[in-house]
Amino acid sequence: MFNVRSFIGLQNVISRFPTTQRHLKLIYPQFSTVQPESEYKISEEDITRLKRKFASPRNIVSNFYNQVERTQNIKTGCHFGFNKNKKNQWTCKLSVQWPNPIVFSSMATTKAKAGETVSLNAIQWLQDMEKLDHSGKPLIVSNKQRIDVASSPIASIDLSEQNVKQISSLVQKYTQEIKPLINKGKPVLIEDDQTNEDELNFVLPSFSHFDYTNRNEYLYKNSTQTLNKLVQLPIDNYELDILNMIENNQVTIIKGEPGCGKSTRVPNFIMKKYSQERKGSECNVYVTQPRRISALTLANRVAIERSEELGNVVGFQVRLKQILPRKPGTIVFASSGILLQKLQADPGLKEFSHVIIDEAHEQDINTEILLMLTKNALKLNDKLKLIIMSATLNAEHFQNYYGHSASTIEIPGFTHPVKTQFLSNQLAREWGIYDTTVEENGKPYWNPQLVANVIKWIHNNKSPGAILCFVSGWQDIIDVNKLLQKRPHNFDIMFAHSKLTPEQQIEIMNPASNGRRKVVLATNIAETSITINDVVYVVDTGMQNISSWNAEKGIKLLDRCWVSQANAKQRRGRAGRTQPGECYHLYTLDRFNNCSEYPTPEIQLTPLEHTIINLKIHSQDKARVVLSKLLNSPSVESIDIAVSELQLLGALDRDEKLTALGKRIAAFPFDPCLSKALVNSVFLKCLDSTLTIITYLSSNVNIFKDTTPADSRIIKKEYSSCSDHLAVAKIFSEWNSTQYHYNDNSNSSLSRNNLILISKLKNLFTQHLYNSMLIEDKDMNNFNLNSEKSLDQLIPAVLVSGFGNLVFRKSFMRRNGRLDYTFINDAGIKVIQHSESVNYNKDKENELLTYFREGRSLDNDSVMLNKSTYVPPTLAVLFFNGQASFKHDGHNNCLIYIQNGKRVNISCSKGDWETLLSLRNVLRSFIDFLMETYGHYETNDQSFDEILNFRDSLCSVLCKLVEK
Repeated sequence: MFNVRSFIGLQNVISRFPTTQRHLKLIYPQFSTVQPESEYKISEEDITRLKRKFASPRNIVSNFYNQVERTQNIKTGCHFGFNKNKKNQWTCKLSVQWPNPIVFSSMATTKAKAGETVSLNAIQWLQDMEKLDHSGKPLIVSNKQRIDVASSPIASIDLSEQNVKQISSLVQKYTQEIKPLINKGKPVLIEDDQTNEDELNFVLPSFSHFDYTNRNEYLYKNSTQTLNKLVQLPIDNYELDILNMIENNQVTIIKGEPGCGKSTRVPNFIMKKYSQERKGSECNVYVTQPRRISALTLANRVAIERSEELGNVVGFQVRLKQILPRKPGTIVFASSGILLQKLQADPGLKEFSHVIIDEAHEQDINTEILLMLTKNALKLNDKLKLIIMSATLNAEHFQNYYGHSASTIEIPGFTHPVKTQFLSNQLAREWGIYDTTVEENGKPYWNPQLVANVIKWIHNNKSPGAILCFVSGWQDIIDVNKLLQKRPHNFDIMFAHSKLTPEQQIEIMNPASNGRRKVVLATNIAETSITINDVVYVVDTGMQNISSWNAEKGIKLLDRCWVSQANAKQRRGRAGRTQPGECYHLYTLDRFNNCSEYPTPEIQLTPLEHTIINLKIHSQDKARVVLSKLLNSPSVESIDIAVSELQLLGALDRDEKLTALGKRIAAFPFDPCLSKALVNSVFLKCLDSTLTIITYLSSNVNIFKDTTPADSRIIKKEYSSCSDHLAVAKIFSEWNSTQYHYNDNSNSSLSRNNLILISKLKNLFTQHLYNSMLIEDKDMNNFNLNSEKSLDQLIPAVLVSGFGNLVFRKSFMRRNGRLDYTFINDAGIKVIQHSESVNYNKDKENELLTYFREGRSLDNDSVMLNKSTYVPPTLAVLFFNGQASFKHDGHNNCLIYIQNGKRVNISCSKGDWETLLSLRNVLRSFIDFLMETYGHYETNDQSFDEILNFRDSLCSVLCKLVEK
């Protein structure tokens, strides 16, 4: 029986034959691996599975070949033949000539059943050949964007005689000298007895009895002098009820309306109670916020209410910025990710008396994991009190999750009335808008002119007060800002977006200049826990950008969607915090009623690889088991896909245990794909540039300011003509060496603030490399990453080893006879290069590109990439994740398999392939060894010196393979 899964055919597509003729027929080569009229059969299990899926399999096959002949002008030779034998049994034979000559046959008691079985065999075969998708739709070149993947070679490899000699010599040295050193025994691991001095870990120092006594007296006096002076808020009437509930329950769930005062007052209630009992030093409250700006502003607000400076009782702790109290008796506001780090070292959170998880309704991934891990912490620490707070959470949902140990209290209303208006024809006419379209094809319709007109109308018709406008993303902020700036105006316009630094975000708290009106253009970052005191008017577009992961396309999608009713309620609550306010929803009341009640949990929308790796620190159970314990569990399919990706990456083994790579990257704060690339860059001597690239990709900031995409592309091309990633690394390196020459008034097109942010993050991530024993000093200033010249030509290798994504160039003939090119990914989907990429309009120059999860869906059949890097075919073959194989078809074609059985066709002689395969096997074996042992050897170990010398030789050979 012919096994099609081990065979891949070669088609000679039209694009290989330059000609002016309009119509050509394919010429079929005679394959050395299969003969015409071969038969193909699938198992009974496959027949049963396909029967359930396809009701009319014969129609699917007939329609497929009719479409091929119609759109491709190819004679497919598709023919069904039936015969009845003497036993009244029917035999059906289906023979086709495209994409390869093959025969399917079946015998059954009826003619229909025989035809059905033959057709199901053909469907499976066509799917294996990637001619049919999973739903039975053709995957052939047509007016659709789907493009045949397994056709002519997209690149070629032709090793020089010198290359072959270098590789053979290297492989021989590895086999004869290095492998014996590796096999004679791995070194005894050296335990790192140094305490982790990461400044993010807030641990109270030891104090004497005298310290505690003095602190108790200070806190007692302070509690009687300051809190009585505060402005009354609705939650103040529930102080005793809340404190009694906290004392009598391990878990307290507080559902408080926006403006009731829960975020600022509840921590103070707790501290006040302990202080007045003269045991304030025993009270250490840790409050988490989903966003850094919330932690910063709340800490400042609470310190002011206590008439204290930050750093006494109240502090904050966010990435790259902190002011921490250094005495017992504390209230610390922190971002959710910081508490996750603490849970790694202290699963019982014994450092704290109370942990408050605020804004739990947002259901971001960090909050989801925190809820699960703090639930476990309650079992390990029966003295710990957990408080869950939000304005719009589903209290019953949370109470069921925590069980009998949880109790709930609800706090009413806004502090000031907010007049609410939804879009109507009458209001639209007042605003000068006559097109009241709010939705198009089920998606929100973005009309920046409407938003700008409403802001101007409020300014011209309403009393003084700041305007807070909610839009979906950064580009929307730019759109509205341009319209507001068009004519002379009287606005002080400020932005609130996650891509801005904390210092830039905090500017929204500043009052407007004299005689001007403050306008804050914000995303949902300003929805919760931020009180901008002078905001009187809220403009709500009802839109938000939602990220989701499309596993089939291998890209992260960013779509404009409607907010939930809970989100809209939070936005409305930003008005009237300190005085009566007004809220204008720029969508109809009917549209609001059709919105979901609560937002979709983030964990159900994003890739789970990073989450699973992080949870492996806390539990070695299988991913399905651990993730089923979350408040909102993701689908089993999403979990299984993520586990498969991590196994392909090499971070998990077959039993879902952490591998050597998994243990190295478990605590890294970014995607495992980025982490693997970073670790491999240590072994391949290009750490400095790769660390910059990984920092840049994970921080999601723009290094340019006030530039068009074309201008950004021109600047990057000066540093690299074929890699956006390397261009950014070189730009940063140049800026870093001359940064003192830049200032805020510079005419440079670079964003100094964002480059400083990348520099700070790069130093922080150096700590993770140090903790993983990949570098010898956690201070990047002391550890010179450029002690040797960084081998930047190997950056494509480490990137493709981590990213695992390839897109490649395909040639095709247009109807006018002109040869043209396009890029597709390994699933056969068209890829468009964004105009800011250095690879924009370079279809004729590059064959293979790699990218991180940065695609954005344009429509159902195409993907856009903002950043990509050219990968030499040799490095692609050596470093992609997955199995490698070579099939000889008479035309020297090497067909390599990558993840999920997709394939990329690269022309290569059998001898060159065998040479590359031997080098690939050495690479994988050698890197696996380094992954397990690097950093654990004694520095004077002579055998390890020999191993590192071999590493240098290996890198040298790889560099020579990609020399032009």
